Amino acid sequence: MHVSALASFFNRLDRVERPLCTLANMLANVPAIHRLFVFVSKLGDGPAWVSLFVLIGLTTPDAGNLPAVLIGASLFNLALYKVIKGQTLRNRPCTTWEAINPATPPLDHYSFPSGHTLHAVTITLIIFPVLPLLGLILAPLTLLIMLSRVILGLHYPSDVLIATAIGWCVATVAGHLVFF
Repeated sequence: MHVSALASFFNRLDRVERPLCTLANMLANVPAIHRLFVFVSKLGDGPAWVSLFVLIGLTTPDAGNLPAVLIGASLFNLALYKVIKGQTLRNRPCTTWEAINPATPPLDHYSFPSGHTLHAVTITLIIFPVLPLLGLILAPLTLLIMLSRVILGLHYPSDVLIATAIGWCVATVAGHLVFF
């Protein structure tokens, strides 16, 4: 898709998604909700995931090469995410619309896709078949991370949905690389 055609597509999509983003972002005005989703969003940052990979490696010897696969998938996601963001250049809702306030500082300028969602979905789906109890803990956390991106005014719902689809694809491929 040509750059101006992509920008035009995102401009139309932004207008369609704006009411939902505005409504979701209003939830961040409730102090308890704000604190919860800022906390959850921080758990979706890279250092928390790396800590989890190390913890799995140190405490779960029967997890096979799971930590290595998680690191590899995360590095792949990071590269893919940077390429997509660099090509699409979709502004964040809090940048585009005055009514949407960033409830926490964004990590970068562009919105598409949601890197937090991409990593959370990928990691959770890779872990689930190997360590199902941990997967049961990560599943609701992943959903909260996904919601946090829209509630905090940092992403459009489509950023989250596409990141979920990409994460599922990456996890499907990476899951075949886990050996016990």
